[in-house]
Amino acid sequence: MTIIMSALLSLCAFASCFSALAWIHFKLPNAIRLSLLTCVFSMAFHILSAYFWNGLDITPAVFLFCLPVLLFYPQFPIPDTIAVVSIACACYGALSAMTAVFFSLEEISLFFRCALAALGLVSFSFLIRQMYPLFPGTDWKRCLLEPEGNGHALPLSGFCAGLLLFAFCLSLPVLFPGFLAAFLPLELFAFISGLSFFNLFLSHRQENQSLLFEKQYREEMQTFMSVIRSQRHDYNFHVQTIYGLIGRKDYEACEAYLKELLADSIAMNRLLPLSDPAVSALILSFQTQAAQMGTRLEISIENDLSQITTNVYETNKIIGNLLQNALDETELLSDRSYGIRLSILKRGEFAVIHVSNRARSESPMAGYQEGRSSKKGHEGIGVASIRHLALCHGGTVYSRMEQDIIHFVAKIPLNLAKESAS
Repeated sequence: MTIIMSALLSLCAFASCFSALAWIHFKLPNAIRLSLLTCVFSMAFHILSAYFWNGLDITPAVFLFCLPVLLFYPQFPIPDTIAVVSIACACYGALSAMTAVFFSLEEISLFFRCALAALGLVSFSFLIRQMYPLFPGTDWKRCLLEPEGNGHALPLSGFCAGLLLFAFCLSLPVLFPGFLAAFLPLELFAFISGLSFFNLFLSHRQENQSLLFEKQYREEMQTFMSVIRSQRHDYNFHVQTIYGLIGRKDYEACEAYLKELLADSIAMNRLLPLSDPAVSALILSFQTQAAQMGTRLEISIENDLSQITTNVYETNKIIGNLLQNALDETELLSDRSYGIRLSILKRGEFAVIHVSNRARSESPMAGYQEGRSSKKGHEGIGVASIRHLALCHGGTVYSRMEQDIIHFVAKIPLNLAKESAS
């Protein structure tokens, strides 16, 4: 009897661990391997508990201490570990309660009790399988850290605390073995509804952020089209001016005018290599802002960003934050001769976005800490936000000082498959 109960609860541990790993779209072979290890640990502790600890079920403790160890490697972040442990504990609480209720039905034979428990486990696993399309996947943290349309982001720690509370409440039947059959429907409902709430909450934020991305993309495209219309108007004006100067045979003035026109054309052509017009529109808008405040934005583009792993919204967020910080810092300087310099390069398997400008102090990074800003109306989250964004794609953002010049460098991986296809 003890062996049978331990085996069933170990299968519950396997199903719980596998469901939790599926929630973050963990790779299938690794998920099966980790779930089997957890199942073996759970079986061993159940047998030991039956003989030494009065049958106390310590499987949640196995999840709490073994899973973080099994999952521990540099690419697996702490929030994912918290999510996996919490969902595994909650799922096991519901499954163990169902198993305990079926085994308490002494009116039927042991065989039928085992069959009911196995059928309940299979049905529960099928229900979880039906919920897979709602599971957020590997990027669930990003939708919490990225702001919605109101400009605010939900603290990741708050969501993780909710997951831990969810796990504790659903694990209560394990802590109190005298679980009543009348509470089993409530336990199952609490698990399904709680997990659905987390999934729908993340889906809602992702949908809102997609709408925000689309809105910003449309605005940037409108800016780009406005630039195109302005250039067309300027082209007609330039043609008329040159025609008038030639008609007056004022060749010196015509030559000087053509030199200015050529310089402006060269500056504009520097943006043509970029693959997405929305990125070009963003940089053009910053170049206009810099000119209005009496400084120049020098642009050097050696990579068109067509293979960058970030989408256009994320790419513009990185470039926009770096240029906005440079503008804010340069605006407070009396000497703006250095200006702002933007370079977009390719180095190995990375796209490198490099922005440099003169800084007021030797340690300007103090003004770029998360939650702080020296400029009124700014939240001070720009650099912290793009660092997290780069990290999500396997890249990095760092800074360095050379005398009074600060350099911000964002290295974002390139999609080599996309590169070879193109």
